[in-house]
Amino acid sequence: MNVRGLLIALLPFLIMLGCAEPAPVAEPETKTSEEAVQPSEDAMTMQGIDLYMHKRATSEGVSGKPELWIHAESLTIGDANTYHFENARAVIYGQEDVEEVVIEANRGSFQQDSNAVLEDEVKMTAGTLRMILSDIQWIRPEDESTGAAFSDSPVVIDDPDLQLKASGLRLYPDTQQFELNNVSGMVRFGGKLL
Repeated sequence: MNVRGLLIALLPFLIMLGCAEPAPVAEPETKTSEEAVQPSEDAMTMQGIDLYMHKRATSEGVSGKPELWIHAESLTIGDANTYHFENARAVIYGQEDVEEVVIEANRGSFQQDSNAVLEDEVKMTAGTLRMILSDIQWIRPEDESTGAAFSDSPVVIDDPDLQLKASGLRLYPDTQQFELNNVSGMVRFGGKLL
């Protein structure tokens, strides 16, 4: 049988294959945010690492003072200058370079000179205020202003003189302003509960 005869014999089969429905396309697997953060097997992991975001320098060539410091027990380098960490303690510094706010979290991420996210059983302390929340994010604006912290998740505030619940918060350490959204709870003034 020559090539021409073979092609004529196979032609009906090729036509039937072309008329069949296409094979279903497999949907790509979507990953949860926690799975997406998981490092690859060859990712570099470090222990006991400190990450800093500094205030903008007032003089050329001189680094500014820190506005955010994060100490992580474990850190994995991600892509695009993003670092993923676990078991972290963060400090937000105020205008006078004083530790205004201390935050502890089970995990988070840090993007150099841009933002940091702390999440999973977040505990925040500012003076005598103790706050419990699921996450908090530090954002550093692109202009010359200093960063701010915020959360749009529920917040529980416990203090000897107040017990509050809020739907979110904003924290501006340089101006020492603290904003809460949709607040409810009890406040004690001069020993009396209101």
